[in-house]
Amino acid sequence: MLKLVDPTLNLFSYTLKQGLGVGEPETRKIYIKFLDNLVEQLQQQLNVSFALEKKQKFLALSEKIEANLRFTGDINSRQVQGRYRCRNVTDNYQLWFDGYVDGKYEPDKVIKLIESWQSLIPSPPKLENIGKTWMLSGWVESGTDLEATELAKQVYKSLFAKDGVPQGSGEFLGGKVFEFWGDKIEDNLQLLVILYPDEAAFRECSNFDINWLDLLCYRHKIIWAYENSLQLKERLVSNYNQIVEMRNTSRLNLQKLMDAMGKLSQFAIDLNYLELQYSTIEVNIEKYEAKLAEIKAKARPTDDLKFLQDFCDRAKQHYPKQIKKDIDNFRPCLEILQSLTDTIRGTVEIRKAESDRTFQTIVGIVGVGLSTAGTVGSAAANFKTEIEANPNINYAINTLMPIFAPGSGLRVIMGFSILSGIAASLLTWAIIGVCSRIFRR
Repeated sequence: MLKLVDPTLNLFSYTLKQGLGVGEPETRKIYIKFLDNLVEQLQQQLNVSFALEKKQKFLALSEKIEANLRFTGDINSRQVQGRYRCRNVTDNYQLWFDGYVDGKYEPDKVIKLIESWQSLIPSPPKLENIGKTWMLSGWVESGTDLEATELAKQVYKSLFAKDGVPQGSGEFLGGKVFEFWGDKIEDNLQLLVILYPDEAAFRECSNFDINWLDLLCYRHKIIWAYENSLQLKERLVSNYNQIVEMRNTSRLNLQKLMDAMGKLSQFAIDLNYLELQYSTIEVNIEKYEAKLAEIKAKARPTDDLKFLQDFCDRAKQHYPKQIKKDIDNFRPCLEILQSLTDTIRGTVEIRKAESDRTFQTIVGIVGVGLSTAGTVGSAAANFKTEIEANPNINYAINTLMPIFAPGSGLRVIMGFSILSGIAASLLTWAIIGVCSRIFRR
């Protein structure tokens, strides 16, 4: 029966300092609040307290300063120890959970330990999370290769609530390594199970802590950028198709034209973002290769780290080429859309000018009517009798002003002035229409 000595669970998680629509100052506030909640959760679950100075240092997020929050407590009648290590690097915050227990444990008890440790790990902050890697390690006192593989599968099922098989394997410091990354490589989650052959190798692995933290960060950035490129590609295709459908601008109203302008602008922005993802992948592939070379130089000559190199080779062969191809495909589309942009912009300006001119014409016609009605109303008082004597005018006034009593002087004067204003407005509208046709010729 396999027995794992001093089992240790690590979680490496990475959060961008600046996400989409969220600036670095706002991200910093949210992340500090997340760390503060983490400290409170630890204090409640482990029934411990942290010195104010230690807590403040952990929450400071000072650049180039690594802050540790060590803890010891009991969970499910077991004493657990560990720490949270927080790093503030150039463009992201790195949080490393390190929990461990002393003693020898059979596989079923290792799984129960993992369940206990998980209760100490809060949900990630509501920011742009690049990705995370779980790592279970310890040294094996007894057991077969088959039992080691089965333990790795059980760990995966415990953490991800589904069955899985290792997609990669190798050897590190003489110990067996099993790698899982979910159903597909694009899943930005990873599990490493490292079973060292003896205590000496297990203690030696602590010399690689920062190497792992950096290497995994580069890995997650590569996958994160590729995932972004897929989303951008989908949006670019969708926007392009919608814009092309609007190419007959004569059939679009002003609002539709404005929507088309917005989609054109978004297309150009998304294409620039796609180029940024290409650069991000290229840079982080170089950093990943350099860090992997550093790990290989420190590791044992007999170690097999091909599973780490396989990811780099796969990413280098597929990701940049695919994104570059997408960029090359969309670049001519942008030129076509820029030409369409000029057409739409001109149409929008014409429609706006027509709308403004129509509004001004209406205001002018109404103004003529009101002015005429006022002038006629002032003069109508002297001709009340003549107005009432005209049966056609009188009928129109009675129809227009039913709320006043028949024969009322106010009714006659107001009705006649309103009729005069309407007639003046109609005459003005007719004259404008005739003149417009003449000048268009």
